[in-house]
Amino acid sequence: MDAPTILFDALRASLDFTPTQRFIIAYSGGVDSHVLLHSMSRLGLDKEQLLSVHVDHGLHNLSRAWAQHCDLTAQGLGIPSRTVTLNERPGPGVSSEDWARRQRYCSLLSMMSSGDILLTAHHRDDLAETFLLQLLRGAGPHGLSSIPRRRTFGPGSLIRPLLNVARSDIHAYAKLFDLSWIDDPSNDSEKHDRNFVRHQIMPSITQRWPGATRRILHAAELQQQAATLLDEVADVHLESASAQDLNRIRTDIFAGQNLPRCRWVLRRWIANAGFPIPDSAHLDAMLSLLAARQDSQPCVRWKGAELKRYREYLFLSYQSTETRSVPLKCAWNFETPLAVPAGLLTAKMTRGRGINAKLVANNEVSVDFRRGGERCRPESRQHSQSLKRLFQEWGVPPWQRTQIPLIFVGDVLAAVAGICMCAPFVATGDEWGWEITWTPSGAKSHLTDAN
Repeated sequence: MDAPTILFDALRASLDFTPTQRFIIAYSGGVDSHVLLHSMSRLGLDKEQLLSVHVDHGLHNLSRAWAQHCDLTAQGLGIPSRTVTLNERPGPGVSSEDWARRQRYCSLLSMMSSGDILLTAHHRDDLAETFLLQLLRGAGPHGLSSIPRRRTFGPGSLIRPLLNVARSDIHAYAKLFDLSWIDDPSNDSEKHDRNFVRHQIMPSITQRWPGATRRILHAAELQQQAATLLDEVADVHLESASAQDLNRIRTDIFAGQNLPRCRWVLRRWIANAGFPIPDSAHLDAMLSLLAARQDSQPCVRWKGAELKRYREYLFLSYQSTETRSVPLKCAWNFETPLAVPAGLLTAKMTRGRGINAKLVANNEVSVDFRRGGERCRPESRQHSQSLKRLFQEWGVPPWQRTQIPLIFVGDVLAAVAGICMCAPFVATGDEWGWEITWTPSGAKSHLTDAN
């Protein structure tokens, strides 16, 4: 079977072509993504159903020229194109490869609307390399699943339609149509593990076992089935324990469970919350928190995230980069969202709930953070209490107490965002009020397992 037939059959087997479906093609300019772009352009689709997106990471001095090449190539095929230019750079100690990958997927996600399908050009040899790398890292079923063929991605889906196609067939297609692509010199540097596996390990394996990549693909599919089954078991356990809070879980959910099940449930909870997946060593360190004293505040950190214990709960969060212990006080008019160091505040007008609109109309509203000495009388109580005592009663961890926004009307505390309203500011009956929603930083990203 010739290369074009192999490519087109793979696309038709993986994708549903409806008149309203839009495909976003991640186009790096390399041979793999160029072949994907070119082959999609020859399927008779309306060109408005296609969008080529190139991400310029700015990590190479030729990156602008590469971006121009990608734009011109897409134009030549009659496909709309966009280029996302990154102005940031990876921080100290951060892998540039990992940083670029995450930024790339964030940029692609920003282009997607409901129902869109993102296509990437990963192929069978990419999957085999990933499988070996994960094997050498001691990965379990999820890691050995390598590159998923299809997954939810933001408001749409991410599909790798060429995952059954060999690299040799992609190159044969490119030569047949005389395509011109970008050769990134970093792909030849064997200081990167993937390149070492690609240039040194895989040739030896395929020379000895010519069908190795197909067998590895089959092994990865079996690992994916095992991982899915284990996730379903963990989800049942989490559901039965009423573990609905993505960022917090009771420690007694692990009581009476063996170590492998505890490790898998913990991993699944972290994945569901959208945080980076920890390795086995970090998972074991996290499980050791279960034996810590309730009055201690042990912590495990990994990949910019952290897990802490307070009383009978484990808490997930991202490591704070805020340098000020107490953020600055600021005014707020309720009419527009307010970004604060801890997250995002929004408000909407409603009847019988929220901060009484009449009281707000004649007073200045401000957002501040705990400084000490604040008092609040929750609407269901007769007397006010110190915020410190209320935080203790509510089980708010000490490290979160200075991050929770406090809404003041004049100089009086009116609400503790996301927790309670303070009397006498509560709108009741037919009174109009401002209902406040607080979204803490670290919302689920959907990018943690993108490959």
